[in-house]
Amino acid sequence: MKKFVFLILFLLLVSPISVLSEDYSLDVNSINHAWDGQKPITDKEFEKAINVLTEKQKKKEEKARKKKIKKISGGGTSLHKGLEPMSEITEQESLKEKSKDDGQLLNIPVNLIIDGKVLEKGFYNIFGEKNEQGEVYLSFYQAHYFKGKVKAYTTKNDFEAETLDFAKMVPYDDNYIKIMFGSLDFNAYAYIQYQQEKE
Repeated sequence: MKKFVFLILFLLLVSPISVLSEDYSLDVNSINHAWDGQKPITDKEFEKAINVLTEKQKKKEEKARKKKIKKISGGGTSLHKGLEPMSEITEQESLKEKSKDDGQLLNIPVNLIIDGKVLEKGFYNIFGEKNEQGEVYLSFYQAHYFKGKVKAYTTKNDFEAETLDFAKMVPYDDNYIKIMFGSLDFNAYAYIQYQQEKE
């Protein structure tokens, strides 16, 4: 009985090897001729196939991008014109150049002393001017009349102003006030003596 089982196992093991060996020899021969029916691909055909594949990838990316935008914006349109999620951002208008005739209006509640002359309290148009040497001066005008000029110091400080062009005044001490001036070209400040009110 042991011999019979052994014989059956031997036959089962040997028969697939013989079958495989025949198939193996056929496979090796067919591999040698596998490329015989192929035609060469030109560069243009290759690029065309790559473009088709990348185009599908781009469509998938665009679809994913739109999906993200829809998640963020809720998919609706904005109530404000030009702020829709799919609209292009337009270029902002350039800052209009301010006319040299426009100064910064400032109400000065005290009498100032500029070059030994008294500048009475009131509203003044202040102009910032820079000369060839780079020195900055603040000029005071009432209507079209020149009232005085003071040397100022340039600074990068914007004095917490809400606009680019501004003129402000704050008390400095018992004898001086600080006038701050800002424009697109420069920011400056000057300390000016003022006249004490007589009691």
